[in-house]
Amino acid sequence: MTSLIVTTVTFLLIHNIGFTSSARILAIIPTPSYSHQLVHQSILKNLNLRGHHITLVTTDILPDTNLKNFTQIDASRCYDTIKTLNFLKTRHEYSWLEIIGHLFEIAEKIVLLIFEIPDFKKIYAPDSNEKFDLVIVEVIAMPAFLAFGHIFKAPLIGVISSGLTQSSHFNIGNPVIPSHPSSYDLNIGIGLNLSFWKRVHNFVLTWWHIHVVCNNKMYKPQQRIAEKYLGNIPSIRELEKNISILLTNQLEEISFTRPNVANIINFSGLHIPINITNKPLPKGLKEFMDNASNGFIYVSLGTTVHSSMFPKKLLDIFFNVFSNLPIKVVWKFNGNILKISENIYVAKWFPQQTILAHPNLKLFVYQGGLQSTEEAIHFGVPLVGIPVIADQDMQVMKMESLGTCRSVDILKMTRESLNEAIMDVLNNKSYKENMLKLKNLIKDKPYNSMEKVIWWIEYVIRHKGAPHLRSSIVDEPWYQRYDTDVIALLSVILFIISLLNLYVIYKIFIFIINLLDKTTKRKKDMNR
Repeated sequence: MTSLIVTTVTFLLIHNIGFTSSARILAIIPTPSYSHQLVHQSILKNLNLRGHHITLVTTDILPDTNLKNFTQIDASRCYDTIKTLNFLKTRHEYSWLEIIGHLFEIAEKIVLLIFEIPDFKKIYAPDSNEKFDLVIVEVIAMPAFLAFGHIFKAPLIGVISSGLTQSSHFNIGNPVIPSHPSSYDLNIGIGLNLSFWKRVHNFVLTWWHIHVVCNNKMYKPQQRIAEKYLGNIPSIRELEKNISILLTNQLEEISFTRPNVANIINFSGLHIPINITNKPLPKGLKEFMDNASNGFIYVSLGTTVHSSMFPKKLLDIFFNVFSNLPIKVVWKFNGNILKISENIYVAKWFPQQTILAHPNLKLFVYQGGLQSTEEAIHFGVPLVGIPVIADQDMQVMKMESLGTCRSVDILKMTRESLNEAIMDVLNNKSYKENMLKLKNLIKDKPYNSMEKVIWWIEYVIRHKGAPHLRSSIVDEPWYQRYDTDVIALLSVILFIISLLNLYVIYKIFIFIINLLDKTTKRKKDMNR
């Protein structure tokens, strides 16, 4: 009996751990956004529970004091760099690609701030004795940190809490497909069944962005910063091409599926605990939701876009619609609301997952954020999406195509359009039914998403990298990847052949005309 227990335990350990010993992991997650941090921190906490030593650079320090061998470096000052950003205002005036150009400048400031943090300086100092078995870096506009894989001679893993940008697709070896709906870089320029000229526009804009804007405004400045602090290092663009695996927060069922190379590993919903412990709610809020006989709707436009950024005209539309609904409203509003309505409960922050789990909730009005989308699906709540920035347009478009959501254009929103969308989702049972079908579809997996991610990370640790997963296409010039040079040559040849054919046809036509003319003259001469 004892031997059976030992054998069973040994099998389980081998199956679950795969002989991965405790590793020292450096993780750099520099984006000042709670939703970004939330996803990656859930991975790192699980790695720590597996016995790995974690050193994390983060803008949102984890308050969990029970974590052991988990060193956190506070980079919360990075939030200062985005305080003046008003994404709603920029949406009125610029395309998302133009906004990205400005974000590259902010990314420079963030990188400089982090490199100057004293505790971080100790890690990369020339006399530092720090050693790491793995480096994990958030792959989003700050590629200078990719150099740490080279500095510590450790395999490199990229992580991102949303879909990949076109630049990242190109550098990892994925096909670049400018007019595909997954190409959220183009923001409202994406869609289905686009016209020829719109696709031409997207094509030119995408390749210009990848080869000119990203190169001049992101890679070159980031290379200079990395060399300033770390000395002579390889091209960070080349380092990005050699990432072992890239963990991407994308789920096939709720994204526009596209081809991916072997070292892209998709995951989803890691920030949602398997067994959610509902946080205690303020007494007033709990009573407000519990006593909602007709149910209530929850309104939150995320952590990056604050309601206080909205102009008065837009706020009046929201308030007018919410206050006249035949249902209660819980509204996350980060600002001072001037009007009061008995059916609206307003606060600057809510425990979102606890609210989404409430049985009286009928609808979630949101901005299209991926993490909020995952939470809505987990709890089976239908949606009204009002996208503002980044991948939100793509996400809302996808959810609408699945029959779980209605979208409202924030630039064209009126009382009538917002009210009509809300009432449609509330009264049409198909939205709820489709959301529950989607929930069951996503749950039907042969694996747990977190276990999958941890297995792949430890796989890279065990094998000291995963170069065999790297696509050879990343070493090819862009024109060879898509046989553009071949297409150009064949096009020129076809054009020349067409010209020759036209020339021959022209000559034949002239010959026939001349022949007919001569025949006509002969007949005239004979008739004289």
